[in-house]
Amino acid sequence: MKILAKQKESKAFVVNGTETVRMKFTKARKFLNPVNYIVQMGYKSRKNRKTPIGRAMSAILQSAMIGTYPNIEVDPAKAKLSAGMKSALKVYSLERKGADIALSWNPVTDKVKRNEWDDGIILCAYAIAHELAAINEEAALRYDGKLQLRLPEGMEELPVHLYLIVHDRDKANFSDSQYLGLFA
Repeated sequence: MKILAKQKESKAFVVNGTETVRMKFTKARKFLNPVNYIVQMGYKSRKNRKTPIGRAMSAILQSAMIGTYPNIEVDPAKAKLSAGMKSALKVYSLERKGADIALSWNPVTDKVKRNEWDDGIILCAYAIAHELAAINEEAALRYDGKLQLRLPEGMEELPVHLYLIVHDRDKANFSDSQYLGLFA
């Protein structure tokens, strides 16, 4: 027997669909507000004419939202603060002692391309629950092999999520942000 028409399966009804979408947008925007400075650099507009915050929101809504209504949250490990083609760092050690965070990598064993030796490194410490974020003030370059970050007053005792971002000397091209974990 030949089947002439197959009925399409009906889509599952989404309970609280409008509220779910609204909550996802609210949670994503609340997550991005404290790190907006980094987002503006790391998601610079390309040919598609989208704004940096629009591109970051889209990335979070597509890949970093977890849970179902009303328990929707942003997963910090899946969230990206920047997007790009620069190669990432292989972190060899990372430790926190009070307000000081020390990060190191080996620029010799990491096969650094000739044009990447002077790439800048940004380490972002983000206390999500308190909506506070900080980045390193001193410039750190890929060939340095280390970076020190002293958390500002008010963040010394807070648990922070760490993100690592690499950019070129002109801050025109960025890497995808690397999530390094939660440090208490």
